[in-house]
Amino acid sequence: MSLVKQRAGEARRLMADEVFQAVIQEIRDEATAFFLNADCDITELANAHMRVRATQIILDALHARLDDEALQDKKDQHRGND
Repeated sequence: MSLVKQRAGEARRLMADEVFQAVIQEIRDEATAFFLNADCDITELANAHMRVRATQIILDALHARLDDEALQDKKDQHRGND
């Protein structure tokens, strides 16, 4: 198995993991509570934004692994047609 396929499989398993999804959602929900609280100061809002961005960076990295696999599959398919 290629490294790309292995990494995509790991990403797929992690993204399907209920605990992982719950933790990501909890982080986002907690941040949303700060955004909706009129009494929050700018530092709290900045920290909440940073946490939401961090979760998105993690999810983007996992999606990139899946994209890499799809690209490799396309390349391999194209090579098979030559």
